[in-house]
Amino acid sequence: MDSRRFRPNIVIETDASWDGFVEQQIIGKVLSIGKARIVISEPCARCTFTALAQGDLAFEPAVLQTIARHGEGGFGALCHVVQPGKIRLGDQVTLNEA
Repeated sequence: MDSRRFRPNIVIETDASWDGFVEQQIIGKVLSIGKARIVISEPCARCTFTALAQGDLAFEPAVLQTIARHGEGGFGALCHVVQPGKIRLGDQVTLNEA
């Protein structure tokens, strides 16, 4: 799936042992990325915009159907920053309890 459809601020590669919609499994946890700490607060509900043609991405109704079927309408997560700091491409990400 092309992440540009979802206009993410941060994309994190997870270990292959994680299954399903990982972001929904870490709601309430804290990510440490670079100098920043970010609380994963809630799933990001998605609308039909994700399926629409955007730039060089074609209309793809299966995107929203898949999110509805497997992600209960959510894909990605909403977060809030509890400690601002610079993050850079390739920074290590750690997951902690809130």
